[in-house]
Amino acid sequence: MYSITEVLKNIFLFNGISKKDISHLCTFSGCEIVNYERNELMLSANTDKKIGILLEGKATIISGDDGVIIKKLISNDIYGVAILFDEPKYLTKVIASSKCTVLTLNRDFVQKCIEYNSKIALNYIEYLAKKISFLNSKISSYTAKTAENKLYSYLLQLPREGNKVVLKTDFSGIAKMLGIGRASLYRAFEKLENDDLIIKNNKEITLKEV
Repeated sequence: MYSITEVLKNIFLFNGISKKDISHLCTFSGCEIVNYERNELMLSANTDKKIGILLEGKATIISGDDGVIIKKLISNDIYGVAILFDEPKYLTKVIASSKCTVLTLNRDFVQKCIEYNSKIALNYIEYLAKKISFLNSKISSYTAKTAENKLYSYLLQLPREGNKVVLKTDFSGIAKMLGIGRASLYRAFEKLENDDLIIKNNKEITLKEV
């Protein structure tokens, strides 16, 4: 049995909001826990204006026009944030891949929360700003002319401690993400090391120019 108050405490929207205030926000309508069966439609971007927090199960975000898989979701993943106050011109759907339990926050609920405490609006803006920054980095990586430029742009966008980053994705995944072959990826790492831009120690990378 899930406590909505406890779940909301761990959602980005309510960072810095007191437990007392979160308990009060739970009295607003538009916040509920919903169960979905496998293959059931959980969200359609053109008609549903709600944020979903996947508490249990797995789901898939797909392009509604051609069925292309955009992202696979697991427990604690969040969807629907970017379209909450938008009218998208493309159709995106979220489909349950298994039985799912989801906490849904509809647009009216989020708007009431924002009106109640402006810190929630700031949390929402910061979340979207980070998403935009990430997408810009991805665009930069995809449009870079050489494999080493793509790789270096990718490394720069990773979370780091000081000037060190740790690769969380295997080399096949990185190569696929950057749109290059594995051999090109290995050569790109070697080129960056030869140019004295990085030091590679297995999956720990030191960025020498940062």
